Amino acid sequence: MSDYKNTRRTEAEVTFDGVDITKSIKPYLLSITYTDNEEGETDDLQIKIQDREGDWLQSWLDQVIDAAAGAGLKFSAAFTQKNWGNDSALPTGDFELDSVSAAGPPSTVTIKGTSLSFSAPIRQTKKSKAWESYTLSGIANEIAGANGLSCMFESANDPFYERVEQRKTSDSAFLAKLCKDAGISLKATDGQLVLFDQSKYEAQPPVRTIKRGKEGGYISYSLSVGSADQQYSSCRVSYTDPGSGKCIEGTYSDDSEKTGQCLEVSAKVANAGEAKALAEKRLRLHNKLTRLVTFTFPGTPALVAGVTVQLEDWGGWDGKYIVKQAVHAVSSTGGYTTKITARRCLGGY
Repeated sequence: MSDYKNTRRTEAEVTFDGVDITKSIKPYLLSITYTDNEEGETDDLQIKIQDREGDWLQSWLDQVIDAAAGAGLKFSAAFTQKNWGNDSALPTGDFELDSVSAAGPPSTVTIKGTSLSFSAPIRQTKKSKAWESYTLSGIANEIAGANGLSCMFESANDPFYERVEQRKTSDSAFLAKLCKDAGISLKATDGQLVLFDQSKYEAQPPVRTIKRGKEGGYISYSLSVGSADQQYSSCRVSYTDPGSGKCIEGTYSDDSEKTGQCLEVSAKVANAGEAKALAEKRLRLHNKLTRLVTFTFPGTPALVAGVTVQLEDWGGWDGKYIVKQAVHAVSSTGGYTTKITARRCLGGY
């Protein structure tokens, strides 16, 4: 008989409102799914449990629903691989209880949490305000603080605004627009707003090389190419100073794209260097979904949103990719799997 303590396995721990409930929930647990997004979308955590005896539906579920209707109940999970030679763990961070649903037969209950609740004031409360003499990082820090969040700013580019107006717009929508215009990515995760330059993440060395065939270690894959109108070979940013009439412009080209199309952008810039830097960021935003790949692997904690992978022997899809979404799932029947969706880095290699 094999020794369970020495077998390879993945253990999931669950914490609700600061209390470890792993042992209590284990007899009911069907699956835990953690979705980690690089930018633009909130992360989420879903716990699905069986309820054959109706314990959750008739008794415990009322307590959870009451908590969901209240404010700020947090829960989290962690996946830990045991006896893999180099044991590793993936903590999800805290999530705010967002919804509870029941379905059947067979009876199941799904508890869902989000990194930034849809009902949160930062997403719902519309405001009007004139921001004068602010940097983007200053605006982000003030918005984060006003909404009980911390802020991490990871970009060498920090635009300065003599005056920018927020008109009947939620804080999250206003900040998202500023970030998009500046070519900076925005993500909400584990109680903080993160603003970052994608080029910095794309420059990181790959955490894994994915070769076509048995050496790839994947369970399944899917590859796709976007339509021609999504692909540009270059981007030109131009601005005409209303005082002097001088035209300032800068162009950035991506040698990996051969469409010959140039993306034209009109934006306020101070000099040609700033125009070229913004052109690179705008080109990245427009071209980033040109080539997409999806792979499912046996559970791999190192594959999270924002890391890069290298594809080899995939023909036109060869190159360096950044993971835009990673879905980690542990189930009572299928073990632990990791599904990633990645886009090719600007420049391709």
